[in-house]
Amino acid sequence: MRRVRFHGRGGQGMKTASRILGSAAFHAGYWVQDCPIYGGERRGAPIAAFTRFDREPILERGAIAQPDLIVVADDTLLGEPAAEPTAGCGRGTTLLVNSTLDEGSLRALVDVDASIVSDDFTDLVLRATGKMASLSTALGVAAAAMSGLSEDDGLAGVEEELGEAHLTADLLARNLELARSVYSRAGSWPRLTEETGLGSGGRAPSATISLAEVTLEPPWRAAPSIYRTGNTPERKTGSWRQFRPVLEKEKCSCCWLCFVSCPEAAISLDADEYPIVDYDVCKGCLLCAHECPTHAFRVEQEHRQETARSVG
Repeated sequence: MRRVRFHGRGGQGMKTASRILGSAAFHAGYWVQDCPIYGGERRGAPIAAFTRFDREPILERGAIAQPDLIVVADDTLLGEPAAEPTAGCGRGTTLLVNSTLDEGSLRALVDVDASIVSDDFTDLVLRATGKMASLSTALGVAAAAMSGLSEDDGLAGVEEELGEAHLTADLLARNLELARSVYSRAGSWPRLTEETGLGSGGRAPSATISLAEVTLEPPWRAAPSIYRTGNTPERKTGSWRQFRPVLEKEKCSCCWLCFVSCPEAAISLDADEYPIVDYDVCKGCLLCAHECPTHAFRVEQEHRQETARSVG
């Protein structure tokens, strides 16, 4: 059985990526199971998605604790306590990271005994389609290629999933060309095979789990966080951002549209009524840049060179 776990942020399309992989495997004749898991649907919040496929009916359910392949859509997730993308990494696991950092730099950031593959999928996607939504295509197809599925299967997965997304014919064609580009790059990547640990992956035998009796607790005890107030500022969401808005003050007309439009209240006004972006809170939705009538916000891609160490 192939077990693939995707880690991304809300809006990066990892649910779609997992479905592209699942559809590609189904096209290849496998039994397939895929599902996402996330909390509140917030742009930039960490999410995970899971895909299993096998030649036999799949009896496993739930999250994948010990994956063969982990796909990370944003290297900042490596230091995100709520994400834990390297959990369950073993000697037979391969970690595929969308990053500008090379393997050596990433290995210095994550303490895992796993193969690491790094590539700048963001640049590839922007050059191919100009839309970051296509990251789901790139990473879903990359997982298909590394799982040993053929290019025809990968393209079939893209057509199956994006065919229902009401894309224009031109954008669908560009996504398919992006998929072909990913397959052409995948020649140097390791493949998940029985020889490299696929299936067993160096896993220890599953322990027998005994059922525990769960008692009903009153809400004040079972969910005390519901009653807490004023704790939103404790959660800094700036690390969720892929692109940041940067004000070019000479172009700003002080119309306040960015201030009014920001859904996270990340923009305040200085004494002269010019906007100030709080990058600890800004999640990079870029509504300010889209709404600005004078195009006073420049959009820059985030490049974080330091990420907290994550132990798998």
